[in-house]
Amino acid sequence: MEDEILIDNYLKGELSKDEEKAFLERLESDIAFNEKFQLEKQLFDALNEDSWSFTKKRNKELETYKTLLESEDIEALKDTLKSTTASFNTSDQNNKSRRIYYHLAAASVVVFLGFQFFFNQNVSNQDLYNDYVGLSDLPSFVSRNDEANTLSEVQNLFEAKKYDEALTIFQSQPDDVENKSIVLIYQGIAQTELGRYKEAEVTFNSLINSDLLDANKGYWYKALMYLKQSRVEDTKEILNRIVSENLFNKKKALDLLSELQ
Repeated sequence: MEDEILIDNYLKGELSKDEEKAFLERLESDIAFNEKFQLEKQLFDALNEDSWSFTKKRNKELETYKTLLESEDIEALKDTLKSTTASFNTSDQNNKSRRIYYHLAAASVVVFLGFQFFFNQNVSNQDLYNDYVGLSDLPSFVSRNDEANTLSEVQNLFEAKKYDEALTIFQSQPDDVENKSIVLIYQGIAQTELGRYKEAEVTFNSLINSDLLDANKGYWYKALMYLKQSRVEDTKEILNRIVSENLFNKKKALDLLSELQ
């Protein structure tokens, strides 16, 4: 029996007890055969259906990745590699160069899917940020004497996602003590949306370190700012603090922690 067929039958559990015993003894004594076995096993593991079982996961965070793996193109590629491997076991045993080529092809698939995993997880973090930031639920500014003041104008710009214009007005106006905490939240979120993360962190820290009644809200928005950057461990650290100290949005923090597991 050709070595490749023998190895393939062993990996599939198709050897008799005596054959398996002889196989394992040879594996220990024959270095060249052991090296060939390790190469064959790597290819077998890459194409074995169990190794692709994570395509059946229902974890919300991996839904995009799952869709990719279950796509017709990927399934066709898996089938092609399996068929080619089977053909080697029956009709092309001596063509080692072609066999190595398909080992490399299988390895490329694994690398490609690994890249897609991290890319799609990053996309998922952005989706979570969008789900939890709640831009439409932010508090409104107080308007004195029903006048259309500057802060009302900022709110309109913010709702229109004109964050640069909103920040320009914030920076040109004196501090509004009555609305200070809301101003810092809006300002920090605007900076986060614009990708100005260092500025956003300074803004949220200003809120956290203030003596304002809503100071602890800064932790929640700082956590979301980290999440938008896919700084997951930093996000979890703040969320755990929110939970342990019973701070603003404790329930949402618990939910988000669950999503990030």
